[in-house]
Amino acid sequence: MERKISLADLRKAVDEAYEANKSIKEGEVDARNAGADTKSFGISVMLPDGTLINKGDTNVKSPMGSIAKVPLSTVLFTQNTPKELIKKSGQCPCHKVASKPKNLSFSAHGVRAFSALEPVGDAESKWNIYVNRMIDLMGSAPELNDTVLKTLEKEATDTKFVDTLAADGYYLYDDATLATNLYLKSLSMTASTEQLATMGATIAADGVNPVTGNIVFDGSITQNVVALMAAKGPHKMRTPWLVAAGVPAKSSFGGTILGIIPGVMAIAAYSPELNPAGVSVKAAHAIIDVMNKLDISIFASAKVNFVKD
Repeated sequence: MERKISLADLRKAVDEAYEANKSIKEGEVDARNAGADTKSFGISVMLPDGTLINKGDTNVKSPMGSIAKVPLSTVLFTQNTPKELIKKSGQCPCHKVASKPKNLSFSAHGVRAFSALEPVGDAESKWNIYVNRMIDLMGSAPELNDTVLKTLEKEATDTKFVDTLAADGYYLYDDATLATNLYLKSLSMTASTEQLATMGATIAADGVNPVTGNIVFDGSITQNVVALMAAKGPHKMRTPWLVAAGVPAKSSFGGTILGIIPGVMAIAAYSPELNPAGVSVKAAHAIIDVMNKLDISIFASAKVNFVKD
């Protein structure tokens, strides 16, 4: 079964989602993102052929937060087979691993992911590989927010994050401080919805950046990257999110949500005010509205194709 949706209908859905949600006044700005303009709201959609639809404040850059794991996963799946990466993500190859420490200030899994990034023991090379992958995916460079980074570093120090990982025996593949520093730095990188939509569209297009035309990664890993997004989902709401929106997504404490459906589209939305789960209220409503308006879901049997007006 195949469904055809016109670009005019897509633009209309984005416009309507923006207008329907722009006046929402709910949620709070995360303390780590202090100073963000609560009036900022933007939606970007990019198709695998490079068609871009922007609405609102789509050039405002905000911290990537957990969305930083998306470009990282494209590198890890390039360096490892899915079987190898599953093993690394859940157990030590040499001994039984303690369960993940609880009540941590940051994601232990995120730190472990950076620890598994090769080459081991070389922070500069790890970081350069990661940043270059983001640039290739976005077609432009994200920016580091030093203020956010200092806030995160202070939180990690105050909560003795690294010491807690060590005390609980949480297995890492590289030095704990090195991996933690890289992870916090990745959370502090900022990008706009247009940049994130481009990154998502590159993944949706099986690793070919639709703007630059460059091949960024082997398209066979797209399904694995998006599967991880679906498994984790926006913070603390992955099951209701997939039912409501039908699109695998990651969210940021900065207020951005990125959703990807392979072969179909990428959608990113931004507004800094978050609900109690730490997910942007306006961005979540906007993406759900667009997907429902167009009746698109990764779980639907019909193949979706967008056609020119």
